Amino acid sequence: MSIKLALKKFAGRNEALLIPLFKFLVTFIALSKINSSIGYMARLKSAPITLIIALAASFLPLNLTIVILGLVVIAHVYALSMECALVVFALFMVLYLLYFRFAAKDSVGGVLTPLSFVFKMPYVMPVAMGLTGTPSSMVSVGCGVVIYKVLHYIAGHKEELSSGGEVDKLGQFKVLIDAVILNREMMALAVSFAVTVLVVYIIRRLPIKYAWFMAIAAGELSLLIVTLMAATVLNADISFGGLFIGVIVSTIVNLILQYFLFDLNYNRIEKVQFEDDEYYYYVKAVPKNEFVDEEKTEKKKVRRQAPPARAQQHAVRQRPAEREEYVERRTANPDHEQQALRTAAAIRGANGGQVQTRPTLQRPGEARPVQRTPQRPGSNNLR
Repeated sequence: MSIKLALKKFAGRNEALLIPLFKFLVTFIALSKINSSIGYMARLKSAPITLIIALAASFLPLNLTIVILGLVVIAHVYALSMECALVVFALFMVLYLLYFRFAAKDSVGGVLTPLSFVFKMPYVMPVAMGLTGTPSSMVSVGCGVVIYKVLHYIAGHKEELSSGGEVDKLGQFKVLIDAVILNREMMALAVSFAVTVLVVYIIRRLPIKYAWFMAIAAGELSLLIVTLMAATVLNADISFGGLFIGVIVSTIVNLILQYFLFDLNYNRIEKVQFEDDEYYYYVKAVPKNEFVDEEKTEKKKVRRQAPPARAQQHAVRQRPAEREEYVERRTANPDHEQQALRTAAAIRGANGGQVQTRPTLQRPGEARPVQRTPQRPGSNNLR
């Protein structure tokens, strides 16, 4: 609990710094992987250009960063073959139209899905996007799968795609188009990822207890079953051992994600019913788990233990000697206070009900102070 609270406080205080840093790291890692796999243009592959692009992308929206990364890919492929660059450009245009039409707000999924393949954790993204995204995340995750598989094919068939000659140019179009359309592994993963996102999203939105836990379990199960079925039907080359390990890793990562994003206390569910002129409302409120901030708790304890400011001032003003003298005075003459009250009432009657000064307690044997009656403006002072 303390770790979660500390991370939330740190993220809230440094949000203006963490978001650009996240964009910079994502862009820099993506450019580094692109340059290492298909870095055919030497100038664009240099470290200063990579740093400049990553720094510029840290202050830009992620959607624009996706466009910049696509242009970098097309430039590298153009250095390999103009025909391949045309095919990749046409493919990216179709993907961008689908992405910006249906999933423009899911830019994180479009960027992180190819990177998840690079880091050998591709099965984390569909469940994670189902937990945090919308049904349109199916498009962004599917586009990420297609982009990675196309770039992976280009990186593995450099010699075949870079050969010259008129006949070979026509063959390059056919080879790359077949690699996009007839890539069975890509189709199987795209279908299974899209179905998983939809299943997780639907279960996550159900008004039931432990909806996120059930969504994670159902998502991992559907990811495993649909991927196996699609690989069997399409005869795709998918490692079953890697699939099982990937599902286990995905479960662990998404449980951690659930802990930080949607941690509810189902033992304190409250049901509320109210109405207005047109409807009856039945509301079930599920509170979040409470986190105790030790600093705030200590401050509250100090405030409760500390005496009020007025009490402190009164204690300072009233010295011990004065308190003893006052007690002795009241003990020596218990009727002294009653005499003072009767004197004040007599003065009030003489002044027409107004008293200008407060009567002071008189010690035994002292002369009584003279009470002066205030004069009205315009009255004659000489009588």
